[in-house]
Amino acid sequence: MIGQGDAAPGIDARKLQPGDTLVMRTRNTAYTLQLENPARCMGRGTSDGKHVTDESAMYVLGSTLSGRGTMVKLGWVLLGFRMVLLVPGRELLTTPVQSLSVNGQPLIAAQGTH
Repeated sequence: MIGQGDAAPGIDARKLQPGDTLVMRTRNTAYTLQLENPARCMGRGTSDGKHVTDESAMYVLGSTLSGRGTMVKLGWVLLGFRMVLLVPGRELLTTPVQSLSVNGQPLIAAQGTH
């Protein structure tokens, strides 16, 4: 579940269980995702930001270091990396993940951002 994503500590969401809850805090927003289908990194999510204001379907596509047009580590949420989230009608590229927890158990917060 928690490991090194070849570059940074993080979570392989595909290894979690249905009902597990991820809280992923970026510089600007906290995203909460309750997994329904971990193999597809899919569940119901919301945020305290402006892009996902109502609970809706949310998919974690993966993590990327710099953004669009670059490699995405599928299924992973990595500290210090940007997330690519799919929500109805759009793809979101977040600011770097600063902290991450699963079912209330935090990982160590990122020391810096990439």
